[in-house]
Amino acid sequence: MSTLRRLSLTALLASSLAGCLPYSQNEGVYELIPTETLRDDCDLLEKFQGNLQLSLQISGRVVRADFGVQNMQLDGYFLEDGEAFTADGSVTNVSTTVDGATECLLDQVRVHLDATTRCDTEFQGQLRLAYDANNNTACTCELWLRFDGVQGNTRCEGNP
Repeated sequence: MSTLRRLSLTALLASSLAGCLPYSQNEGVYELIPTETLRDDCDLLEKFQGNLQLSLQISGRVVRADFGVQNMQLDGYFLEDGEAFTADGSVTNVSTTVDGATECLLDQVRVHLDATTRCDTEFQGQLRLAYDANNNTACTCELWLRFDGVQGNTRCEGNP
């Protein structure tokens, strides 16, 4: 077999495998639909209801997501089995209100997300959002929730 033919065959094989990632999750915008609130110290869920969106990007095992709350970027990865992923993000020095009236300068806003793929347009998971304010305990709050992440209102087959 000639060298040119070997290189062509190798290139063809490599290009056919390049699109075969083991992760079936689509990239793009997902709405996070709360299914259970586990903790909500300062009524944060009501405040963020319209901003619970992720714009998901996947590169190999790496997951990046633009999160609608505080224009945060989450970074993470797919776990070994390819069915689940995790991501974290934070922003500092955020000015906001808590409980609809209390003005707060937050030292940090942190988010942790764990999710499991259901199909290419849906995942389910848990999210933890924390407000950290070292100088004001009234501004220290956490929101923990379970959610369904749905892309374009397209749920998995057989899922309501």
